[in-house]
Amino acid sequence: MPLVKVWDLQKIRTRSIEDLSGGELQRFACAMVCIQDGDIFMFDEPSSYLDVKQRLKAAVTIRSLIRPDKFIIVVEHDLSVLDYLSDFICCLYGVPGAYGVVTMPFSVREGINIFLDGFVPTENLRFRDESLVFKVSESASEEEVKRMNHYEYPAMTKTMGDFHLEVRQGQFTDSEILVLLGENGTGKTTFIRLLAGRDRPDDGSADVPVLNISYKPQKISPKYNGQVRSLLHDKIKDAYIHPQFVTDVMKPMKLDDIIDQEVQNLSGGELQRVAMALCLGKPADVYLIDEPSAYLDSEQRLAAAKVIKRFILHAKKTGFVVEHDFIMATYLADRVIVFEGIASVSTTAHSPQSLLAGMNRFLELLGITFRRDPNNYRPRINKANSVKDTDQKRAGQYFFLED
Repeated sequence: MPLVKVWDLQKIRTRSIEDLSGGELQRFACAMVCIQDGDIFMFDEPSSYLDVKQRLKAAVTIRSLIRPDKFIIVVEHDLSVLDYLSDFICCLYGVPGAYGVVTMPFSVREGINIFLDGFVPTENLRFRDESLVFKVSESASEEEVKRMNHYEYPAMTKTMGDFHLEVRQGQFTDSEILVLLGENGTGKTTFIRLLAGRDRPDDGSADVPVLNISYKPQKISPKYNGQVRSLLHDKIKDAYIHPQFVTDVMKPMKLDDIIDQEVQNLSGGELQRVAMALCLGKPADVYLIDEPSAYLDSEQRLAAAKVIKRFILHAKKTGFVVEHDFIMATYLADRVIVFEGIASVSTTAHSPQSLLAGMNRFLELLGITFRRDPNNYRPRINKANSVKDTDQKRAGQYFFLED
């Protein structure tokens, strides 16, 4: 099958590289690797910026490159995709920026569980003090959270060229996070721009609440010339030295480790952590965070999710998060907004609904089922048409939320 079709490149063939979104750039880069005539194919975080459906398709496509005389090496932090993709797992541990150690290959289940446990039994070595367990965080009860501000937004439509978005009426409050679920190109960012007043609906008369927005974009470009400390001082001077912000954001994101580095020299994960601090450090009513997991490892993803959750709750603000990593999405979401329809053509943004109902609806649209590992609760994608996949689809249980 032509790579143009495999990686969904039909609509971007005539566009400039600079105009591509993060997901489009990712698919283009993966396609370029696939056409090379090599003995070893290497993919560094192929799931970044891809939605759940694209991640699964990418995993299947990468596995199709396997030959008796070929090797495929993948660096990946989405553990459900890694589980689906791999035959063997090597764990890496050490001190960031100082040294790293690669273990011998393990089976997929054993390797991932070794990484999560933080202990290598074959070497009798512990490289992390605590195990990572992916239980869904329990949200504070309604009695504990006093929500002062309640907002309603009307039904709206927005047409942009050949794309049409219909927004169903909904509401949100402070101290809650709404996760936007949908394939790439279904209008998630357009929806937020409508709420922010940066775009006007088609009729131009919709009564949209006027809110201050702080936005962390999907693509992060290190254009600043100077150190991280100078950037934080210029952009969020009051916040980054405030004791509460230091405790809730700066320390958990380990920004002290990179605060004296040049912004231009930061890695993708380091840039992501700085961008998160810049977004949360800006005074706003609503915080829009697009793909906070990109380029972060599994530990950093959980740390980032806890930071966002704690900040939104303590600051009594509202968070809208676009996230395709199910570990982060299930941890963060108080409620979800499902985007349904034909990407880049015509879609509908449904009213906010509960996490379980929304996840079930979203996964049903994709035809994908998830289960949880009984030991550490990590999300695992069921193989298509497997017994588990068939049973869950028959029962209408595409997503499990049990502890």
